Amino acid sequence: MENLEEMKMKFTVIKNDDLDTLYLTQPQVHRDFERGLEYVSKIRQQEGKDDNKYLVINADEPYAGEVIEILKRHNHWG
Repeated sequence: MENLEEMKMKFTVIKNDDLDTLYLTQPQVHRDFERGLEYVSKIRQQEGKDDNKYLVINADEPYAGEVIEILKRHNHWG
């Protein structure tokens, strides 16, 4: 996918199916991960921030370039 070198890696995304597999194969790691998420949420609350919800697309989708152009138009790219 072109233009990805301009993308700042600002977020980490983990597919829920992968977390389900982690739970089945490494339950302690999964619990630790969940505790980490709870900690991040608690800190955000203390800072007066909400838990965010995000829209996510795979970079190899045929429409990814169109989404990049939309993000650029709204100064949310790079």
